[in-house]
Amino acid sequence: MRLAIALIWLLAVSGRAEVVWRDAATLTLEGRGWADVVGPYDRLPRKAQATVPASVWGLSKHSAGVAVRFVTDSPEVSVRWSLTGDGLAMPHMPATGVSGVDLYRREPSGKWRFIGNGRPTQPEGNTARFAVGPGGARDYRLYLPLYNGASSVEIGVPDGAEIRPGQASAPEARIVYYGTSIAQGGCASRPGTAHVAIMGRLLDREMVNLGFSGSGRMEPEVAALIAEIPAAAYVVDCLWNMGGLDEPEIGGRIKSLVATIRKRHRDTPIVFVGQSHMDPAAHPTRLTKVQEQAVKDLRERGFTGLHLIGGAGLIGSDGEGTVDGCHPTDLGMMRQAYAMAPTLRSILRAVSKGR
Repeated sequence: MRLAIALIWLLAVSGRAEVVWRDAATLTLEGRGWADVVGPYDRLPRKAQATVPASVWGLSKHSAGVAVRFVTDSPEVSVRWSLTGDGLAMPHMPATGVSGVDLYRREPSGKWRFIGNGRPTQPEGNTARFAVGPGGARDYRLYLPLYNGASSVEIGVPDGAEIRPGQASAPEARIVYYGTSIAQGGCASRPGTAHVAIMGRLLDREMVNLGFSGSGRMEPEVAALIAEIPAAAYVVDCLWNMGGLDEPEIGGRIKSLVATIRKRHRDTPIVFVGQSHMDPAAHPTRLTKVQEQAVKDLRERGFTGLHLIGGAGLIGSDGEGTVDGCHPTDLGMMRQAYAMAPTLRSILRAVSKGR
């Protein structure tokens, strides 16, 4: 077996081994809350088109948070992917994050290690090749584009190498993260550095990313869909998109969302995140106070399992954590993930002990 792997390695690095391609949709897909989708890497179910706002539906076609899990003994991994949109980049976010792919590998320690980024150059037929070296069958995770859709994704390994689906997470162990452009991944330099993805690795949990740029507004139709997803916790991080609503409306949407989730999931933790303002003096922001009051009102009405994470400290206090005063840089994303993960870990541990 070792001789065969070594031979594959020599052939791969010398460029003589034929690459055999496999449709990524036939492997294990993480980050999808529903199976009945229009495209394999969409984030909302087919039926949602008739109910959710058009902006939410359009953004749900972006593959943010969707990842391909697979196991291979190949010393080399290739990726070939095509995009649904022509816009590879944005003025404040590079193409590597908007339309690129990220490959990670689980190390013997259990931690996930970044292997490389696939850089898009065109809407169709992008390719990347990663020399990962010999070492036997190992677990990989390929994160898909944050602000573009994937029309096709293929994983390639040299002929003779093994590739199979990775282990799927239990649905009830997932964390659903609902929010704004920040949750979707703006403005991470690559998919694996979005804070939702980082938290998934820190907590060793599958994350269902329901971040919708400019459109995380807690509409009842979206709340009803979220409630359909079995999860270990629901995180709600929508305040940056709620500023156009008056305070009673914001409070009403928070209360309606909680009531909708509680109809299906009586005890699952619901965690509300405060507004992550870059100015330390701004905390708690007006919107954070409105949210905290709504949660207080719900608790007084008997709703349990509601938690708050304040906005202060999420992206640091030095002003270096954002691109534009709102959307995090990779530094801000890392800070936010490391600020939130301990609280989520503690909440999940407490729920597990209470069972």
